[in-house]
Amino acid sequence: MLAVLLCCGCTFNTFRANNDDDVPNRYKIEEEHVVLHSDVKLDADDPMIQELLELRKQIGQTLDLELGDKQVEVYLFKDEPSYHKFLAQKYPGLPPRRAYFVGTSSKLAVYTVWSDRIREDLRHEFTHGVLHGALSYVPLWLDEGFAEYFEQPRAAGTPREDYLTDLVRLQQNGWTPNLQRLEYLEGVSEMQRLDYAESWAWVHWMLHHTPQTRSILLEYTHQPRRAQSVPLHQRLRQFDPQPERSLNAWIASSKGVATP
Repeated sequence: MLAVLLCCGCTFNTFRANNDDDVPNRYKIEEEHVVLHSDVKLDADDPMIQELLELRKQIGQTLDLELGDKQVEVYLFKDEPSYHKFLAQKYPGLPPRRAYFVGTSSKLAVYTVWSDRIREDLRHEFTHGVLHGALSYVPLWLDEGFAEYFEQPRAAGTPREDYLTDLVRLQQNGWTPNLQRLEYLEGVSEMQRLDYAESWAWVHWMLHHTPQTRSILLEYTHQPRRAQSVPLHQRLRQFDPQPERSLNAWIASSKGVATP
């Protein structure tokens, strides 16, 4: 069932702070809340940098967040050898991914390598940085769900055709959404490719299904960890007794598939 899903290019991890001795440092661009350290020459008005600034505004507006003044530092390596060498030295044991967000109490950093998918990689990891700069706590599945939601530029409410296609295929093999299962995931190593797609589906559905589902999601997101003792799946059931069935039907109907 998992084989039909596309491999996610990046993920979120939190580690202890390290000295960044071997990071890109040839060029530096500082624009408002983004600092770019790069071995690839880019101008301050490069569309990619401007897109990150616009993305930050979009995240704040979509999620009704007060973003504050924390900066996200982006380290852009020019090639894979230097990038993977840095990761192996500073964060040994990480699986090979094109990009990582590393959040500590003092720094929000994105490490990535120049590739033909740099745009989506930066959008995904930068979303993690913005969320962790504005919120005291973000559950793992929700963190990834938001990052997948903002990963590709699209009009508000436009679903991801790639994930919908994959999830419909899984439905035909008996899969159904399970928010409670996602909420129990605590480490990135526990998340499979399906989990990223399902996390995106829950986020998209709640943001755009009804004003009630949007309100439930945003209220939950804004609360500190101690106030999230009532899980989101229980909060949803106060409005919809069978949210999994509702999401399942939305996935199928979005691709023109009938459900019982």
